[in-house]
Amino acid sequence: MTHVRLIPTSELPESLWRKGTNCLILPPLLVSAWQALLEAEGLTDKANLPVPDNLIGGITKDATNDHLTWRFTGSSARVQMAMLDPLSSLDQISDAFAKTFSGGQVFLADLPCGSGAAVLTILATIAELRRTNKVPRTPLHVTVLGGEISEFARAYATNAITSLLSALEGVGIFVNAEFLKWDACDKFSNADLIKELTLRSQGCGARMIVLANFSGFLQNSGKWNAAKDQFDALFLHSRDVNSCAIWIEPLTNTVTATGGFLSRLVNWFQKVFGALPQQTQLVGDEDQPIYGSSNALAQHPLRPEHQFNSNLAVIRFDLPIKVVSK
Repeated sequence: MTHVRLIPTSELPESLWRKGTNCLILPPLLVSAWQALLEAEGLTDKANLPVPDNLIGGITKDATNDHLTWRFTGSSARVQMAMLDPLSSLDQISDAFAKTFSGGQVFLADLPCGSGAAVLTILATIAELRRTNKVPRTPLHVTVLGGEISEFARAYATNAITSLLSALEGVGIFVNAEFLKWDACDKFSNADLIKELTLRSQGCGARMIVLANFSGFLQNSGKWNAAKDQFDALFLHSRDVNSCAIWIEPLTNTVTATGGFLSRLVNWFQKVFGALPQQTQLVGDEDQPIYGSSNALAQHPLRPEHQFNSNLAVIRFDLPIKVVSK
């Protein structure tokens, strides 16, 4: 039976996806917020330079600025691809976004939020779909809670989302956002975040946790064992009706190979939560982890002549109230 998408790929506007060239276009509101951050920090010229090799984030201002300058657009493109799935390879993921953000009271946790790439992309993409009349403008009230260790990144995320509030309200999206200090390896920091998550999500008809671009820190930097207990608690306390977690990573061998990050992630999830249902389609051999993937070009917002490769591996975890014991 053919799956009927909530937002068919044929309905995607040219302002988000160029069908003729199979090229992703970052949403206008997102680009304006990013450019404003670059201009405020004097980073616009730097953003036009080639991306350095092996660039990773950090908590200092210089490291945060490097990530904002050169990695923000790539992170955004991955989230947008997961939302829109223009190549029709991530039906279950795309539908989760479309259903969650169709209207009503919604809670969104962005962990780690960095400078806000994921949450800004989600809001700006939904806004563009509404502006182009591809989805109804049913009032949507989004409570956003971001967690991030870098104070500089949190400040950028706050400034960027504040700059978009008026434009979002113009298409029926009303946002209440806060970005808190969160150390994924510290149980006390995690407990504080969970307390805020629990309080702020009360009364919301749907919950989503987005975890993006975390494998470099957890796998490559060897922090998984220190962070694992925090994810146990975070997922356990996020279970509710219409609650899910979307985990998005770059499509690399270290992420997708047998024994790689996604294998570790799925094995952890199944061990902790037992028979919780997985609704993402299997990809690859039976021994491979459960994940979806996609790969496309994306238009650089500052250099019209330049397109960059955007790819992702993504897992959807449903987090229902009742857990079936193993």
